[in-house]
Amino acid sequence: MLRYHEPAPLTWERFLADAQGNISDSDYRLLTIIPEGKDGGNGFLKKWYAVNAKVSDAVNAQRKANLGRDDVGPVVLREYEIERVANAAMNAKNPLEAEIILMKFGYDYLESAKGLEPFSENALLAYALQLRILLRKDSFTAEKGNEQYEKLFGIIQNEMNME
Repeated sequence: MLRYHEPAPLTWERFLADAQGNISDSDYRLLTIIPEGKDGGNGFLKKWYAVNAKVSDAVNAQRKANLGRDDVGPVVLREYEIERVANAAMNAKNPLEAEIILMKFGYDYLESAKGLEPFSENALLAYALQLRILLRKDSFTAEKGNEQYEKLFGIIQNEMNME
């Protein structure tokens, strides 16, 4: 079982190795295309990518509004929960907190979308996607964040010195 507040119990490669031969070839093919962001014609994956696109669109619309840019795209009625998550991400204290909010939303969405049958294709795909979220979450550390900050700060300093 996966839990959002715990580290990923295995790597993506280990998960695929364990799955191979223990699930159908078609299910295994679906697992292998997940890192590419493809849905393979699967309804569950299509819904997952659609939800991610809605969240991304809502966050981008709020970014545009915060920058004072008019959104010239079509009027989109967004779902309350999508808007709530986008608002929370945009009001986060820093980009890491915003990313954590978005990952938690995705994880929770998958938890509710997988259904009640533990050995279904949807449950397998939800597990795989949740594992990827945990692996991404585990990749964020204070040390890596500080390294990235120093790198970006150095670039900005160099650009300012060149002017």
